[in-house]
Amino acid sequence: MITLETHRNNWKKWRPRVFTFLAVVLSIVFLIVGTFEFIPAWILRDPVDSIHLWHIAELTAIAVVLGSSMFGLVRKAEEKPLLAQFIVMSTIILAVGIAPFFMPAVGLLLLAGLLVLAYPKPRALLSFSHKGRISAALLAITVLLAVILDPIIQQEIHYQIIGMSEKDAHALLLHWIGSALLYVMLILAGVLASTKRPGWKWLGIITGLTYCYLGVIALIVPGYAAGAWSEAGGLFALFFGALYILITLAEAEGMSQDVSAPVPESALTSEILPETRTIATPVPESTTVPSIQTSYKAEEQVEMGELELASMGQK
Repeated sequence: MITLETHRNNWKKWRPRVFTFLAVVLSIVFLIVGTFEFIPAWILRDPVDSIHLWHIAELTAIAVVLGSSMFGLVRKAEEKPLLAQFIVMSTIILAVGIAPFFMPAVGLLLLAGLLVLAYPKPRALLSFSHKGRISAALLAITVLLAVILDPIIQQEIHYQIIGMSEKDAHALLLHWIGSALLYVMLILAGVLASTKRPGWKWLGIITGLTYCYLGVIALIVPGYAAGAWSEAGGLFALFFGALYILITLAEAEGMSQDVSAPVPESALTSEILPETRTIATPVPESTTVPSIQTSYKAEEQVEMGELELASMGQK
């Protein structure tokens, strides 16, 4: 029992360091994954990737969203449980969504479990309680975007299922399902950010930047790229992405200013007693006891004097 308790205490001591190391490593891994296909396709302009430009940009967005959230947990991770919750839930969503088409994706569940075990306060990941009001503006935008993206999500899941049987190149590369899961992750990020739990500002800004990124890509991607949004869709994404960021910054500034003012010194510190009221000052015990003893000695001396006078009279 003593050994078990010792190991448990040691793990609690080392857990923050382990999670910080894990956060740094995963941030770098997500960055590499995000640029692995993006640089050849978008920078070097490899002709082979020309029809996959939009999907490659979306897969880069998944890596950037997860990597940015993970980077936000490098310092003081215990103070941002919302970011950790988003990463764990997103990892589970990716595992469940991709596994039917690519079984090794189940390994992402192990990554989610490792993140939960290494997090400094794992119980905080199971709590969704929040103090204060939620952001009605962020929630409203998220609901609106969810309504708009829902038909696209369903359509791309359908393309993925059909494409696997028809040997479609986009389906074999998991592009359709990856696109659909990105939209699910963005909706999840918007809902979590609207709760204003610790870490919501970072997540809200990441969500807005991702929509802006997709908007820019939609404006410059060639029309023949499969699954690409139209120019109107790109402008729409830019507008709502910027709105996400502005609302997040505005409400964060409002929360920082909503601090209790210092309490002024009360008049009770200089309390004045009524004139008609008197307060008896207690006499210290050290001065009372000697006075009582002195009075006893005086009485004894008087009695002794009277006895001496009586004896002299008898003589």
